[in-house]
Amino acid sequence: MIRTIPLFPLPGVVLFPGTLLPLHIFEPRYREMVADALAGDRIIGMAMLKTGLEGDEGGSPIHPIGGAGEIIESEALEDGRYNILLEGRFRFQVLDDQVREKKPGAAYRIARVAELETVPFLSAEEESRVCELTAKIFEAVRPRIELPPLPADPSPLTPERLAAEIALRLRYRPEELQSLLEVSSLPARYAALIGRMMEWQKRVEFLEPFRPGEIDGVRN
Repeated sequence: MIRTIPLFPLPGVVLFPGTLLPLHIFEPRYREMVADALAGDRIIGMAMLKTGLEGDEGGSPIHPIGGAGEIIESEALEDGRYNILLEGRFRFQVLDDQVREKKPGAAYRIARVAELETVPFLSAEEESRVCELTAKIFEAVRPRIELPPLPADPSPLTPERLAAEIALRLRYRPEELQSLLEVSSLPARYAALIGRMMEWQKRVEFLEPFRPGEIDGVRN
């Protein structure tokens, strides 16, 4: 599906489908963007700026694949700023980020994008087995390297969201998260996550003998 959406380029920010992203909006052009989104379909496309850039000067280079989210909560402050909460809806590829026909003269970037579909597992049985295995490995590794727990959601996480939530907790650099976002195959994403967690497990086991034991209070 091809559609036109506003773009919010930021350094080091990656939005995965199903995940939540709180944002404080203070620049005038992005206040305008949020106001327009709230008056429309509430969709904003998050695009990560290329490495080394600290801000968008209007046409700064971005990664062509990003994540679009829907504003599910918003707070308009008295001075015109906003606090918003985005929930990831879909991945996209930028086709043209200089589009202006939706709102001529807009101060923010507007892009024509193609929604990207995620390639699922070959069967429901494989999906269930891999997701369960990945969650078990995460829960085994998590306390040993002090990672935050998965969301306490009353309903089971979808396979795509489970992969994203684990990825956001595994201390990936932003560039690594961007690379993971660009992987269309869900099985390939899970393979990368399992590999990452097994790497952490090996590091922990290697360093275990060198960790200080409990301190004996009666010894100097």
